[in-house]
Amino acid sequence: MQSAPSARASACRRATSRAVSRLRACTAAALLVLCGTASAHSLGDDFVEAWTTRDGLPHSTINGIGQTSDGYLWLATWEGIARYDGHEFRLYRRTDIAGLGDDSVRALHVGPRGDLWAGSARGGIVRWHAGHWDSRPPVGGLVTDLLEERGGRLWVATGRSGVVHIERDGTRGSVRAAQGLPSDTVNALARDARGTIWVATSQGLATLTTRSAQKYSGAGLPAGPVFSLFAMPDGRLLVGTEHGAYVGDARSFQPLHPALTTQTATRVWRDADGIVWVGTNNAGLARVDGDRVEWLDARHGLPNNRILAVQRDSEGSLWVGTNGGLVRLRPAPIHTFTRQDGLADDFVRSTLAARDGSLWIGSGQGLDRVDPVSGNISHVGFGTHLADVSVLSLAQDRNGDILAGTFHDGLLRIHDGTVVDSVSMAQGLPSNEVRAVLAARDGRLWIGTKQGVVVRDATRLLAYGAKEGLPAEFVQALYEDANGAIWVGTSSGIAIIRDGRVVAPDLTATDAQYVYSFLSSADGRAVWAATDRGLLRVPLAGGAAMRIDRSNGLPFEKIFAAIVDRAGRLWLTGNDGIARLRMADVEAAAAGTGRRVDAHLFGRADGMASAQANGGSMPAAALDSSDRLWVATAIGVARVDPSAAARTATRLPPVAIERFEVDGREFDPSAVGELPPGDHRIVVRFVAPTLLNAQRVRYRYRLDGMSRAWVDLADSREVQLTHLDPHAFRLRLQASVPGQPGMVETDVDFRIQPYWWQRPAVWLAGFVLAIILLAAAYAGRIRQLRRTERRLRALVDDRTEALQVQTRIAERLARTDTLTRLANRRALDLALDDQLVDIAQGQPICLVLVDVDGFKPINDLHGHAAGDLALRAVADVIRAHAREQDVASRWGGDEFALLLVGCTLEHAIAVAERIRVAVAALDPATFAPGLSISASIGVACSGTGSRQLSLRSLVPRADEALYRAKRDGRNRVRAALEPDLVV
Repeated sequence: MQSAPSARASACRRATSRAVSRLRACTAAALLVLCGTASAHSLGDDFVEAWTTRDGLPHSTINGIGQTSDGYLWLATWEGIARYDGHEFRLYRRTDIAGLGDDSVRALHVGPRGDLWAGSARGGIVRWHAGHWDSRPPVGGLVTDLLEERGGRLWVATGRSGVVHIERDGTRGSVRAAQGLPSDTVNALARDARGTIWVATSQGLATLTTRSAQKYSGAGLPAGPVFSLFAMPDGRLLVGTEHGAYVGDARSFQPLHPALTTQTATRVWRDADGIVWVGTNNAGLARVDGDRVEWLDARHGLPNNRILAVQRDSEGSLWVGTNGGLVRLRPAPIHTFTRQDGLADDFVRSTLAARDGSLWIGSGQGLDRVDPVSGNISHVGFGTHLADVSVLSLAQDRNGDILAGTFHDGLLRIHDGTVVDSVSMAQGLPSNEVRAVLAARDGRLWIGTKQGVVVRDATRLLAYGAKEGLPAEFVQALYEDANGAIWVGTSSGIAIIRDGRVVAPDLTATDAQYVYSFLSSADGRAVWAATDRGLLRVPLAGGAAMRIDRSNGLPFEKIFAAIVDRAGRLWLTGNDGIARLRMADVEAAAAGTGRRVDAHLFGRADGMASAQANGGSMPAAALDSSDRLWVATAIGVARVDPSAAARTATRLPPVAIERFEVDGREFDPSAVGELPPGDHRIVVRFVAPTLLNAQRVRYRYRLDGMSRAWVDLADSREVQLTHLDPHAFRLRLQASVPGQPGMVETDVDFRIQPYWWQRPAVWLAGFVLAIILLAAAYAGRIRQLRRTERRLRALVDDRTEALQVQTRIAERLARTDTLTRLANRRALDLALDDQLVDIAQGQPICLVLVDVDGFKPINDLHGHAAGDLALRAVADVIRAHAREQDVASRWGGDEFALLLVGCTLEHAIAVAERIRVAVAALDPATFAPGLSISASIGVACSGTGSRQLSLRSLVPRADEALYRAKRDGRNRVRAALEPDLVV
């Protein structure tokens, strides 16, 4: 057996990214609804994905599809049998399966006992049973279909030898044209609810026994070949013919639907809910629900219009085998609307749910409106300048007018599809790029631009920028809290405008900068901010902000929109998709009563054309009147049905061990047993073969016999074990899907045998011998110790003297920073104490504090090793500017201190300036390419004479000067302000 090549595996994992027809394969406009009333579900509600040879399939023609109880999907192709586990295809050829005889496989069948049967072009018959292949003696010619009965009898349809039946004891017989078959060319087999075996041949339909056949002579079926059969639970039979699909029993048949009589039905299949699927020779796939027929063909998602196989899996997906590849149809919780559905542009920036139930969509090429009744998408302002405007933000005022913030045209007011007012730089806006709009409850209009925020009332425009206290002027979010305060989200934090005054909460501890949207807390006492570092809970009454991030269970930290639906679910959007959480869990985590939150991540596999949601303007997501979520993405607007999203959870199948290797040799996982002595390299590959949640499964393992701790593997499906001692082990593998209940597990036992010298009997004999030897050695050792005692005493004095020398060295090292080789803070404190005498004698002392700007990005982007190089470089600069009597030290972290003895304030400032220039001249290319460093410096002096200061005041005064240097823009020198006199 062989694994699929890694290139194919990688391509297979990308299959969903190439879902056919931009994930709207069967739009309402494209569906051909022939007649009848509407049903609860249609092809337009299905998400269509396709796999071809580029995604790992061995051949583009899929002749048969089956699923075994362990969750694997099996495919019959002209290049062997492919097994799909949700991640990759594993190919089995004739060289892997004894008895297959040929790589061309036409027939695939899962029997009532769960065994998989396959037949090849040269008559080979093989079975997958309990994780292994076995075979039956071949039959003559191409195997076209297989049917296993509960008693164990196997029926084999062939292309030229009629039907062969193989009994459980291996005996066999055949039924051919001479025994009553209409033709020796047999296409399909079926067993109806009464136990009758039906045969589809090139010359019509027949019933079958082990000795003879009886051609169907009843009414209703057209003359000619029959291609496909399906036995329904009610005893009737579906028949695919050259002139459409028919349904009936031994007495008569009638057309399944008049619209199908012009098509060749190559495959018929019925769902448990009564839906009939008809695959055709060249018209695609038909879905028949009562009197209603819908079509899916190459225009709407199929790689080819010739249908050869249809099968629904245990997770609810419908798999379709075509002449051009494999297709999956399944209900998706997310529906993506793109240009194909009428949007002006695929790049959507904002969505707004208006009070009349309509939905407004702003994109790079205009504004669209979704009608709440018909669902039709109309382009607003068609034929006018509005049709080409790039819309960034949307809002609705209390009069019902739509406010559209644009990229180049400022703010537009739209009434009945017409622009009736505008605000731009000509009217006083600082910029025409409007990324946020808010119609406040008091009637005023707030406009967020890339150059600040503006409030407009009936008479004037009032602007707020950096001079008024905004942490940054690039504004991308606006929000009005319950008290009427306006929250402004910028590219460098939050500003709160209350009664004309601007307050900026300190977010330094959270490391958040970009703020994209706001949301009220459940208790109304705080505001949640969606930022580039997760969710921040900012109390209305002031106080420190609380951050929720990946460590609390969020699947991503850059969050563009945060919305709570009526069921209390919190929806987050970001570059990795859409996450669903419970708002109560998030509030609990912020309060410290909950450790982690469970999040369900939705992406391309759930119906998004692109998992990249857009942000940087508002609103990036909206809830409509039906509580459906609309999200702006890089490819269209994604509509999430929360109730459908809640139904996507399915139980995982057991973890399957696909490969157990010891030193490169494969073992049967169910019978590993004992391994020979030695340090083996054990590699175990496994998977929980879910076809729906494959990308969401998370794994962990525990090796009983070595550790009781679980090791988290994330999405990795391989464990490597080395350096195991001789012992009995149990490898436990568990799989789960975040946000879904239940954990599945499988175990494998094995034992590593010991070498002869590792056995207990050998250890006991060695222990006894060691006691005897130790007793003899003890006596000799006593004599030796007495002889050496005198020599050791002579050495004591020498060692004592050496110890004193080492002590002095250690004291010196204790005052030195090991990284920079400067004095450490303890040494500086001692030096400050030593300078008390100098101060008492009137000699001035100056303290210079140096802080490295831009140090954290070096650590974050290039690692701590690069940070260490940066600190050494700065230390070398400070050392070069220190005199012999001065003390240069590392103050802590990225701060340094220089104590200047007998130095005036003017001279200290000059020294500090030289240090600043030298640090700025450093070239960080060797340790932090693309970055630069600088230094902010604070200086404080003790003064002389009557202006002499207490030495204890130097540190806080220098630190205050350093803070001013950083606050004034960094990379500068500031001296302490008016000094206090010594008391």
